[in-house]
Amino acid sequence: VNLFVLEYAPRRVYVAGAVTTPGEVLFQQEQGLNLIAAISRAGSFNRLADQKRVTLKRTLPDGTSETKTINVEELMKGESNETYPLQPGDVINVKERIL
Repeated sequence: VNLFVLEYAPRRVYVAGAVTTPGEVLFQQEQGLNLIAAISRAGSFNRLADQKRVTLKRTLPDGTSETKTINVEELMKGESNETYPLQPGDVINVKERIL
């Protein structure tokens, strides 16, 4: 018996807040997706984005959730080695700067 996988079910993360195109970002299981790539696929930061206060909310297997605040500006400057690989259902929220 041969079994061929024609297509994997797409994985989804959600990008909200101060990005050009907020909403659902799809990615394939075998490709993976990290925080910066998801923000890029959402059109990147808009002019009001606070790149130092991006939150990543994840639902854990036990049903609880955890939220991390991430300084993406630091990540993009190469000041951190962390890549923040995403999992299906993660929610990224880009806060707006206070002017």
